[in-house]
Amino acid sequence: MKLFFRTIGEGTPLIILHGLWGASENWLPIAHLLEDKFQVILPDVRNHGQSPHDEAMNYEVMSNDIIELVENLKLPVRPHIVGHSMGGKIVMALLLKRPELVNRAVVVDIAPVSYSQRDGGSHNRIIDFMANFDLSRLHSREEVKEAIQQHFRTERSQQLFLKNIKKTSSGFEWKINHQVISKHFDEISGCPSSHPNNTYDKEILFIKGEQSNLITGTGCLQKEFPAARLIELPQCGHWIHSEQPEKLAQAIRNFLIE
Repeated sequence: MKLFFRTIGEGTPLIILHGLWGASENWLPIAHLLEDKFQVILPDVRNHGQSPHDEAMNYEVMSNDIIELVENLKLPVRPHIVGHSMGGKIVMALLLKRPELVNRAVVVDIAPVSYSQRDGGSHNRIIDFMANFDLSRLHSREEVKEAIQQHFRTERSQQLFLKNIKKTSSGFEWKINHQVISKHFDEISGCPSSHPNNTYDKEILFIKGEQSNLITGTGCLQKEFPAARLIELPQCGHWIHSEQPEKLAQAIRNFLIE
């Protein structure tokens, strides 16, 4: 799988992986805050953004995609890696399988646990909307926006959909492969590793949003990541990169260069 990726800045290589429904462009503000010290590499995960679509969607294949990316880039030093939400689970799967490929690692607001029963509601609503919303009948982005606004009231929800459409010669289409995401949603929301007895013994930073309940403490981290360090950023929930970009970039910077 040859992933699409963007590169910004110069310095130590730093790979940042977006979450479910996201894309590399969502992390451009963070990349610009870090570009003075890091060569920031922003891939689109498979079935997202400008990367290829494929019927497989689990942490084994998604972590293999990143391993392939790292090997193909032939970087002069081992990269740091950061992952948010689903991207954080990809990071965890990679570390438990190929720890030697990475220098330091940061996971943003996700734990190595299954969320399929606790956090499926909003995702299921997104899946249902994409499956049933007829983009082909609309002729302008303004029409698309107005139609989405009838179903989703918050700006964040509206932007999630607007950033996931593209105009083609035959009309509007979803960039994201929502059919495959729906098919494999239990795997995506489940535990990240197919190597359940592995541990990653190096220090790793987990960053929690104060208003998010997706990390309940260090206890849920330390079975696979015994040297896990957990910090909490104030005045934000799960979407730390959009709610507190400066604080998040500083926390990442502090950990990677300490």
